[in-house]
Parts: sequence; C-alpha cells; structure tokens
Amino acid sequence: MMADEPWRLRVEGALSAHFKQPSGPSRPGTDWVLGLSRGAETHRVRVRAYLAPDATAATRADTAYQARTVMQYLTDLLERGWNPAEEREHVITLGNPAGGGAAPPPHKPWWRPW
Repeated sequence: MMADEPWRLRVEGALSAHFKQPSGPSRPGTDWVLGLSRGAETHRVRVRAYLAPDATAATRADTAYQARTVMQYLTDLLERGWNPAEEREHVITLGNPAGGGAAPPPHKPWWRPW
C-alpha cells in the first residue's frame, strides 16, 4: 500500500430514525455506515447525520444528497490527516444544498384559479 493511494468510500448501510436527545425531544437523522478502503486496509465508520430544523422536504427525501454529504465529510477529514483506525464519534448536521434556492411554490390544482 502506498500512502498517497486515495481512500475509496462506499455506503454499506443506513438507518433513518428519530434519535433521543439528552436535552429535549428526539431529532430526525440517519446513522450511515461507510466502508473505507485503501489497498489491503479496510475500515467501517458510522456517521450520525441529523437533519437541520430548516431542511426542506426535498432535502429530507434526497438520500443520495445526504450520502454524498456524509462521504464528503469523511473525505475532508481524511485530507486533513485523520486516520480511520482512530476511534471517533462522528455527528454532523445536514442542511439544504448550497444554491438550492427557495423551495418551489406549491402546486395549485387546475380547478383552483387562485
């Protein structure tokens, strides 16, 4: 294995739920399990990703966006020198995509003129 060989990341599983909070009501989020490999070295990492309170319905439904964001989070850590062999609790908050703009207006039924 060469140290400059890139890490390969893949989603191995995900569990979406409402997670209890010590300071109040539960929060919606997903526990993502990602596999990381580089040469013969392999690791499994869990990242808990909470949804931001202002997350739109589209963001909440877009699991591909959520998975990409979690993978980018781990990629950023790896680029800063983090080693996945080091045990660490990963908790992030997912907001709406940048440049997503305002939510589209609600669809009006054809029979309602206003």
